[in-house]
Amino acid sequence: MTAEFALDPQDSAPLYAQLYRDLRQRILEGDYAEGEAIPSETVLRDLHGITRSTVRHAVSLLVAEGLVRQIRGKGTIVTYTPINHSIWNFGGFTDFSRARNERPVTEVLSQEVQDGPNGPQLRLVRARGVATNDSHTFLNLDTSVLDLGRFPGLENFGFDNLSLYQVLREHYGVAPVRSEISLSVALPSELTRRVFGELPDVPGFICASGEVYSSDDELVEHTSVIYSPALEMRVGTSWNGTPPGQSSPPRAV
Repeated sequence: MTAEFALDPQDSAPLYAQLYRDLRQRILEGDYAEGEAIPSETVLRDLHGITRSTVRHAVSLLVAEGLVRQIRGKGTIVTYTPINHSIWNFGGFTDFSRARNERPVTEVLSQEVQDGPNGPQLRLVRARGVATNDSHTFLNLDTSVLDLGRFPGLENFGFDNLSLYQVLREHYGVAPVRSEISLSVALPSELTRRVFGELPDVPGFICASGEVYSSDDELVEHTSVIYSPALEMRVGTSWNGTPPGQSSPPRAV
């Protein structure tokens, strides 16, 4: 159980942000489990000696992030379920979610044709997530860039309801099988706030970017994936059987 937390009026962070961070940490660490109610507005107000508006502001951030839901007559209920996602599975989000018996959710944020070095390209930006009960949580912010010379007519598909990789397999005979990615930090932006909600204590997001190839080593897609901080991620490395005592840099898998 997380130790009791006292708000600090001298802290540079506003009181609502301090309360939000404390409640968020307790939810993520399981102190408040899914289906349980967090302390009421009155309890939090009296416990910390703050105003109701401060409490409401903090709780509204939790609601926006999808960690809690306010239900009349029941209070503010935790809706967060830990989701394990692995960079081992970097690839088709729809395929990955279905393999885990989860219902994938996609919202196309933009789909446009742009000029590329080898001709027109499709630039597709999507928020990807999973549905839980009657709500959903966005986990990734994906940007895909594909050459329309290789995939003519791809811009005419509706990817709110279709898997990009399924379309590539079924309509173009191309199966993405391998990716080469690098990890970096993406700073918060208007787009990440729209997808993941307002997260005042998150200085940046893990971003995996690179290229996706087919089994014939044909370049299929330039991709960039920004991950929600709600995800628990694992990164694997391999030394390719290097004998003990010999140095070899690890490679991300």
